[in-house]
Amino acid sequence: MKIIVFIDQIVSTQVKLQGVDYFDPSKVNEDDLVINPTSKNAIEGALKLKDSLEATVTAVCVRGLKPIKALREAIAMGCTDAIEIADEILYTEDPLLLAKIYVDVLEKFGDFDLVFLGVEEQSTSSYAVGAMLAEKLGLPSVLYAEEMETIDSGFQVGHVLEGGRNIVTIPKKALISVSDSQYFTPRYTSMRGILTAKRAEIPSWTAADLGLSTGVAGKEAASLQQVSLTNIVIERESYIINEGEPEEMVDKLLAKLKEDEVKLGA
Repeated sequence: MKIIVFIDQIVSTQVKLQGVDYFDPSKVNEDDLVINPTSKNAIEGALKLKDSLEATVTAVCVRGLKPIKALREAIAMGCTDAIEIADEILYTEDPLLLAKIYVDVLEKFGDFDLVFLGVEEQSTSSYAVGAMLAEKLGLPSVLYAEEMETIDSGFQVGHVLEGGRNIVTIPKKALISVSDSQYFTPRYTSMRGILTAKRAEIPSWTAADLGLSTGVAGKEAASLQQVSLTNIVIERESYIINEGEPEEMVDKLLAKLKEDEVKLGA
């Protein structure tokens, strides 16, 4: 069985940067970059099948400032190999166009069985890529998967619905988008995995390798385009009370809160 996992690299939420700085390579260090959490969940789902079915798992990163770092971590977790998609002409801010790029990656890859990806493309806050990709591939799919089990005909997958949970069966050739659940909690990397990742040769595919031109996969081909990206500056008024006895200062503070219509308590 051949499994493909599409992963997304983002700036860690622990890094204190302004909005536009997240997209400026000159302001982001390599240590600031991490694999999107739901992409890690997807890797875990694929690795569970690798452990039980002797499958091969290939991690593919299209979105990221320095995809090689994310791909080496994926190999350290247990992925068999990895592929970097690196080309400045590829416009990945549009979920529909990103799904199209994924289709071309799969066509170049050749034979595959399962496709995994995280439920959310966190850099664009889009949850639609999995559904779009499955539709383009003509594959049965399960979105928001919480758990899965191998059965003779394929897989039994539990996934989230609004107000409930559903269990479905899918064939062995399908697409699964993975949510953040206990079943898909990512494993830690091992020392052996880290050493394997350091030695791994990771091929890099360009738009030309995928047969894509700017007119097909560039910004002008996107149906959704980013118009602007600016930081939001929130200005707060400071009110300092530094004179008087403690009781007087409390009275002044309460009076100011009442004046500003700040509600206290439940």
